[in-house]
Amino acid sequence: MSESGNMFRALTGKLRTLFCSGDLVKRNADGSVQVKTHNGVSLRDKKEAFPYGFVAKAKSGKTLVFCQGGNRNDFEILPVMKGDGIVEPELEDGDVAVYTAEGGRVVLRDGGGVEIAAKAGGKITVSCEDGTVFVGNKQTDLCGLLVKLVDEIKSLATTGSPTAQAINEASKAKLDSYKGEIKKLLAEAK
Repeated sequence: MSESGNMFRALTGKLRTLFCSGDLVKRNADGSVQVKTHNGVSLRDKKEAFPYGFVAKAKSGKTLVFCQGGNRNDFEILPVMKGDGIVEPELEDGDVAVYTAEGGRVVLRDGGGVEIAAKAGGKITVSCEDGTVFVGNKQTDLCGLLVKLVDEIKSLATTGSPTAQAINEASKAKLDSYKGEIKKLLAEAK
């Protein structure tokens, strides 16, 4: 074979190994993964190359491996892709989602909406530096609604004899205590 034929063969061999698919074999305690490529090559102890602002720890799935210059010793593992049986959220054009195989998800809608869901028995946690969380929209807010509910309960009167029955002062004081806790927990509508 000619020298140019050998060079061409070497070049095509490198091109074939630039990208290959593989399966996640194992996730190590240090965050690195082991991948077995479609052609049986085991690549180990390398962290996935996530884009800025995103990180995930898939339990299983497919991955794409980029071997720089076709060199299997200089590779990057692109994030693990969803495996079989994992259903991603339904999205419209422009929407973005982060989701898990178990059903937890955050969907950012192109129209401005945000949807947060946890699986049954799951927990949604929101935190910020000063401990104040505001949940609301233009029509009403959770804090204002709960405060109005406490005030309404305090003003309840009973029917029947005597007609002037009302909630006793100790119960009103306890309800005021709950109202104060609600205000501390949630930011009041301005």
